[in-house]
Amino acid sequence: MPQVRIHNITDRPNIDTPAYAVKVAGQRVRPGKSIVVDDSLLSPKFRKLHGTDVWIGAQVPAKYKATSKSALRALDENTPPMTAEQAREYLATLPKSDLLDLCGQMSPALSFAKEPSSRMLVVKVARAAFSDSRILSPEHFFWLRRWNKQGNAFVERN
Repeated sequence: MPQVRIHNITDRPNIDTPAYAVKVAGQRVRPGKSIVVDDSLLSPKFRKLHGTDVWIGAQVPAKYKATSKSALRALDENTPPMTAEQAREYLATLPKSDLLDLCGQMSPALSFAKEPSSRMLVVKVARAAFSDSRILSPEHFFWLRRWNKQGNAFVERN
């Protein structure tokens, strides 16, 4: 059966619905989060929420991605960059698949002999994010608030 990613987009300012947790296939998807479910579990009624409360698909379009409330906070130049503690708190809210993806979005990439637990991934990614020995992808680590976006380029903040 084909799998689809369901994104809860109720946290975006350009969505008229107030932020709420969406229930799909017996799981809750909090605002700004996503899950992967079997396509056959989506009812026609749920599919009608596509584009208003949820986005069904691998990637959220730029019109929703760039305007999430967290992205707008990250773009605010008056907001200081995250501390290591704030980064760990944020990382602890991410699903394991996203944490594993972040491991590959730095150079050199984090690799493991055995797949670590989510808690260990949080520790390792946070430590690597504040290490001078790793170069982070600004696009994937933008939430750290270390960069400003100017057009299509990321410029490191002072």
